[in-house]
Amino acid sequence: MNILIPFIQNPETSGNTLQISELLQRFLEQHQGDEVRLRDLFNEMGDRAFSSTLLICALPEALPLPIPGISALLAMPLLLVSGQLVLGFEKPWLPDWILDQPFKQEHCEQVICGAIPFLEKLECFFEPRWPFFTSPEAERCVGVILLFLSFIIALPIPFGNMLPAIIIVMICLGLIEKDGLMIVISGMVAGITPALLLLVL
Repeated sequence: MNILIPFIQNPETSGNTLQISELLQRFLEQHQGDEVRLRDLFNEMGDRAFSSTLLICALPEALPLPIPGISALLAMPLLLVSGQLVLGFEKPWLPDWILDQPFKQEHCEQVICGAIPFLEKLECFFEPRWPFFTSPEAERCVGVILLFLSFIIALPIPFGNMLPAIIIVMICLGLIEKDGLMIVISGMVAGITPALLLLVL
């Protein structure tokens, strides 16, 4: 029995013309059951692969939402997927038990409703530029930064999750929108993140 399986992408929801905030709004409208699974959410993102997967996992950490246990559940996929990006995987893979982990609808709605205005404000600053930093060759280097930030999120640091999670969201939006400048700026902030966290502690 295979431990890891690829995300199943729905061709009807894989259009790249919609921004992430719009895709999340559509997901919220289409999923009104008692529980939501990560597999459903990833499928809604379509073929954006690593960037959308990491962005979705980082969003609950980037928002000040008091949802118990969410950090422990999302730290593992952040580490796994960013590590796969560094290793040059073509598509992200996650264990069955992570993809099918149920989340309460109210928690999912809480995250998405908080994320949509946050993403809408960020998306206004992104545009295609500095294409080298969004090329396949550069993505593995970007993956090292994402893996580093994911490791920080996995550490039990009080109030230490939000800043690295916001940077992951910024980098992933840069990859999605082909904005190399924002990736470079986010990478520079990531480099000083440990020092900033030490100031907080």
